[in-house]
Amino acid sequence: MKRALLATILLAACGSDDDGATGTITASVYGEEFIEEGIPSDVFADGWAVSFTTFEVNVGKFAAKAGEGSPEVTDPELHLVDLAAPTGGAGTELAMIEAPAGLYDHFGYAIEGIHVVGSGTKDGVTKTFDWTFTTKLGYAHCEMNNQIDGNNVDMQATVHSDHLFYDSATSEEPEVRFQLIADADTNADNTVTLEELAAKDIRGETLYQTGSLTGPDGMAITNLRQYVTYQQTTVGHINGEGHCEDVIARP
Repeated sequence: MKRALLATILLAACGSDDDGATGTITASVYGEEFIEEGIPSDVFADGWAVSFTTFEVNVGKFAAKAGEGSPEVTDPELHLVDLAAPTGGAGTELAMIEAPAGLYDHFGYAIEGIHVVGSGTKDGVTKTFDWTFTTKLGYAHCEMNNQIDGNNVDMQATVHSDHLFYDSATSEEPEVRFQLIADADTNADNTVTLEELAAKDIRGETLYQTGSLTGPDGMAITNLRQYVTYQQTTVGHINGEGHCEDVIARP
């Protein structure tokens, strides 16, 4: 995969230390081993294993600011990156953002589209999937707090693919499962489509609880397609396990 061109953007930031040295924010994206190498069966509560041949994300619009009300320093570009391409744990660097000195405590980025192609395997059975999600997401107030004063700060959009297979949208400790997705293959062609997921009503399921949550379209979650579509809105993290407070569906 071709590396994205580095972009350098400089915007004035109020609240910054004018006497300090300008620093940089290195923005990157990484899908971790679960996307590059696959999710092994011991991660799944039902014994399946999942691998990805494609995990494309349209990611970017990295932004940071030094306090509420401060102008942002930003790379406004979106970058199409296939996270399934091996990086040896390095991820893909996307932008180098120049930033005036200051204490930066507001970081965010956007994912505006995800295309996932892969397969689940168990006991000699393989179910493939090819899903495209078009939800435009803005991850804001991410868990970062960094002083910039002539130094570099790493800002990594980390994508957690296992969230697609969480068995609860409300539990703090959901398990990872694939069996219900596999069972949605009602025409037995070993390919699970989004249309087949939509035909699977989850309202009677013990697992896959959604509480009062709604999907990105604002509708109540009643079928497996809506459920997986909701779960894909939660895949974005910061610098590994860091969370972002707000996930905003962009128009």
